[in-house]
Amino acid sequence: MRFRRIMCILGLTASLAFVGGCSGNKAEEEPVQETEEQQEPEAPAENPDMDEETGDQDEAVSDVPVRIYGVVQEIGEDTVMVDNQSENSSAGEIILTIDPESTMLVDGQTGLPITLEDMETGSFEAYLGPVMTMSLPPQTTPYVVIANIPEDAAAPVYVIAAQDAVSADGVYTLEGTDGSSWEIPEDADIQPFRTRNIVTAADITEGRGCLIWQDGQGTVTKVVLFEV
Repeated sequence: MRFRRIMCILGLTASLAFVGGCSGNKAEEEPVQETEEQQEPEAPAENPDMDEETGDQDEAVSDVPVRIYGVVQEIGEDTVMVDNQSENSSAGEIILTIDPESTMLVDGQTGLPITLEDMETGSFEAYLGPVMTMSLPPQTTPYVVIANIPEDAAAPVYVIAAQDAVSADGVYTLEGTDGSSWEIPEDADIQPFRTRNIVTAADITEGRGCLIWQDGQGTVTKVVLFEV
């Protein structure tokens, strides 16, 4: 009888030890599983569309203005109605809204700033940003409007420097954001726009806009450098 009681006690002790051991193993495993479940949603998800190459490309595209040309039809207090004859934007009538703070009105012959009162009907060129209303006619605020262009002369070209102009053998090479390349000789006339500052081709730095005039042989003769 005593022997049987001892055996029961030993069996009960072994059972409790076995249960306790299983519980202990389960308690040790659960924190690891919980940690994995908590860490998994915190892992950053990769987005293939958000990379530096795509960002650089978008920025480059936005730095290329849209060139249009045609005829000035009507001049208002702060707008110009034009007939766009290019295929680079909405063909036909466009209303150009002139913002004195951001739109540069330029005389196509002298390169000097003008006002709407100085503008004449006739040929024009303009460089537009990416925003245009869907109204009829469409409206937009241009970066540059070149007016009063002589009939026997070509309009200057608006260029934004993709990098600083590089000098070699007395000639500065300008690379535009539109992919164009220009050689500016040392005897070219370099003028500032709206200021009396003395400027040279060395002042054509990355992101700065300018107007470029050429002669009949394609040689750059004059550059008007806009403010930074």
